[in-house]
Amino acid sequence: MIVDMRLRPPLKSWVNRIQYQHGTANPARAGFPRPPSAEARSMEMLLQEMDQAGIRWGVIAGRQSKEPVGVIPNDEIAETVTRYPARFVGLAGIDPCAPPGTALAEIERCMRIPGFAGISIEPCAASTPMLADDARLNPIYEFCQDRSIPVSISLSNLLCHTAGAPYAYNSPLPLYPVAAAFPRLKLIVSHGAWPWVRELLGIAFVCPNVWVSPDLFMVGVNMPGADEYVKAANSYLSERTLFGTNYPTRPLVESVQAFSEWSFAPGVRQKVLCDNALRVLGM
Repeated sequence: MIVDMRLRPPLKSWVNRIQYQHGTANPARAGFPRPPSAEARSMEMLLQEMDQAGIRWGVIAGRQSKEPVGVIPNDEIAETVTRYPARFVGLAGIDPCAPPGTALAEIERCMRIPGFAGISIEPCAASTPMLADDARLNPIYEFCQDRSIPVSISLSNLLCHTAGAPYAYNSPLPLYPVAAAFPRLKLIVSHGAWPWVRELLGIAFVCPNVWVSPDLFMVGVNMPGADEYVKAANSYLSERTLFGTNYPTRPLVESVQAFSEWSFAPGVRQKVLCDNALRVLGM
């Protein structure tokens, strides 16, 4: 069984976004074909591709970011996890720039909906871009720590570039004081802070509440830096490394096949593909 930590199905608000556009000049695809289900915007085809790839659960990471990254209403995610309770799990998208009361109320609302397992924030793509240790995020961190709600924080140069944010805003270095100040908060770094791979792995070495989810930056052996995630998973990070495809940027079957080319120590592959995700999301 596989848990895909970053899988975005063809929801109404997503199909016209960057991930579902047909353009061929997409460096994130890096030689992978477009998924047929994304081409057809078909949920039924997606479920078939999930079965073919051995993916039981798809984690839908919500989004409340500036254009062209955009906003995906949490209610659309709620509709999907309610309709397909055995296939999808939701991470509620929270706007980092919202007033604290508004953001916390949205977290509380979504976490009462069956199928939501945590929240997702994208500080570098916010309407006013910010670093991971921006003080405006502290109420969110504290609220989630107190309620054992995992926080997925997206960090990658691709996200910064798309949102027009300064390149340094995808750095994981500001995450260190956050992890230290909120030691009981489960922080899932989506996109693995690529290309700041070693910097993130260094933080995860000393901060046991940091989980690494490289998704598309780990599924292919030719991706620069991908082997560093694997080395860490084979040593001190075996319990906190997570698998993801970043569908529809990457296809499911081909991503799982590419991931299978990595060599893992006994038992580690199962942890990365499934067990770690089930544990961090409380599934």
